Amino acid sequence: MGRKNQSDPTRKSFILNGIRYYYRNDKLCAMPAKREKVERPATEKQQMARDAMEITGTFPVNFFRLSPVLYFAWNMYGECFSLTYLDIFRKLNYPVLDLKLQGVDYFPDFHFCKGDLVPPRDTRVNREGWTFFLYWNAPAREYGRANPNDSLALGFFYDSRPDSPQFIMTSFTRGECFARIALPDSAHPETETVHLYPFFTSPDWSAYSDSRYVKAEVIDLVIP
Repeated sequence: MGRKNQSDPTRKSFILNGIRYYYRNDKLCAMPAKREKVERPATEKQQMARDAMEITGTFPVNFFRLSPVLYFAWNMYGECFSLTYLDIFRKLNYPVLDLKLQGVDYFPDFHFCKGDLVPPRDTRVNREGWTFFLYWNAPAREYGRANPNDSLALGFFYDSRPDSPQFIMTSFTRGECFARIALPDSAHPETETVHLYPFFTSPDWSAYSDSRYVKAEVIDLVIP
């Protein structure tokens, strides 16, 4: 007896009750219709990629909820590189975002704001409890990127909350070279170190400066 024509529809595979039936060498064979997926442990690189996606997914979302100022600044900066505000923020700040902390692990390298205005120069701070006295220098000559009327904005972290950025829009201007700012203690002890990031915005929020990092510690004076 000759072999059946290979185009015979009875020779095609078919599924019945979760079993796939098919012909091989004129014999009917069977196998599970779906193979069980074997879970393999992630490689080190795969796990690093997953961690990166997790920390760069949650932290930036919380960051940009703080103020429209931050969205406008980063969106404008990202356009210079044909990137979205989230992508440019992640690109610059990913090296200091830690999954275990769910936040910043090295405050000096964190970028609170980016822009092309002249940033605060020679920034320094004195502190009395939760009142902070910020000082900076302004360029000797006035020009478009260093207007005396630029407004001072302040981003900050409490040292024990690297996962929780904070933001204040102040009424102080670049030309004053001084700001007195009272921060909420948020139930932190008065000895809590605070990480400050002052920067300037133009009066109409159409331009921004880079932020500058300043560490505000409580210094214990030891009297001999």
